[in-house]
Amino acid sequence: MQKLFCNICGIEINERNYNLNKEAFLDKNTTDSIKFCPICGAPIKYLSEEKFIYRPEEKELNGEVFKILDHAVKLEVFNGDFYKKASELAKNEKVSKLFKALANIEYGHAMVHKNLARIREMPKLTKINYDKYDNDSILLEMAQKREEHAVNYYNKYGKDINSKTLHIVFEALKNVEIDHIHIINEK
Repeated sequence: MQKLFCNICGIEINERNYNLNKEAFLDKNTTDSIKFCPICGAPIKYLSEEKFIYRPEEKELNGEVFKILDHAVKLEVFNGDFYKKASELAKNEKVSKLFKALANIEYGHAMVHKNLARIREMPKLTKINYDKYDNDSILLEMAQKREEHAVNYYNKYGKDINSKTLHIVFEALKNVEIDHIHIINEK
């Protein structure tokens, strides 16, 4: 298997991880054909044989940019926490597996933002009780709203940030979130 590196999250894609989170993708990676990063979902155009990761220069991390990235970390952790709980609440096994994979991807996105902003620790958010959402249809509807919110966030702030590097990362992650909407709509 060809060794590839994700330029968005930095992971080395190899025979041990190429198929992780497969439920969260429209297409499938194989050992002969890697189409996306299994950790953050970035498509092939963000993968390379050379280890490279998009990272802004220190001078680009002004207060406004840091605030945007800090909020992005929290947004993705919030969504990851939702999906983690939704995977436990879902009645259908396929929906549960989808939510578990989506949780992993969203936590991967949070890690990307954390590293971009050079934040030391992941935030611990207030736990929300989702027990009242007692059927898969409601959980899927909530999932779609979260993905749409993330797309809107990346659209808005991707344009506001005066950093080519961060614009590239936001565009890549936005497209992953758009794919999530399509996957959720198929369930």
